[in-house]
Amino acid sequence: MRPRVTSRAHIDQVALELFLARGYAEVTTGELIRACGVSRPTFFRYVTSRDSLVLDHIARFGEDVAALLHQHQDQTGWGALREAICEAVESLDLQSHTGMAFRVLQASPGIRSSALELTRAWRRQLSDALVADAHFAGDAGRCEAAAAMAIGLFQMTWARPRATAADLRREFDDAENLVVLDQGHTDRG
Repeated sequence: MRPRVTSRAHIDQVALELFLARGYAEVTTGELIRACGVSRPTFFRYVTSRDSLVLDHIARFGEDVAALLHQHQDQTGWGALREAICEAVESLDLQSHTGMAFRVLQASPGIRSSALELTRAWRRQLSDALVADAHFAGDAGRCEAAAAMAIGLFQMTWARPRATAADLRREFDDAENLVVLDQGHTDRG
């Protein structure tokens, strides 16, 4: 009998559906392997860790946001961050692997803490994009602070189980009114 043809996409689909149906913490690696219909060595040829089944999609989302930032060079730094993050969320298909990964995060506090480890890489990506587009006068420290604030706001808002893109946009708009970047300076200079 020949083994089932598999791929990372197949494993992700099976795993994300199981995590959503039963809860991330309730699904063991052994159950994932059996559900995928593959051997343990085959499973780990495609997957580095159980967490990566969720976190790899979240990491790609962060990369996509950093790329979207460049499309908003004509806006203030905070406005560009808001638009890039909100556009990425608004275009997120909740049935896609990334959408399912976010739904797992929203429902599972345990994996949420692991997702915080991705923040460093995402902050660096957003900071670099802000500096490259000369936001905040190209000041790397100010760009990094703004990126960290935007990511934190996104994480706090999007972690709520029924959060919507409209909720996120409102939070960004409210935050813009509360943030004083530096007396006498706009976020462009």
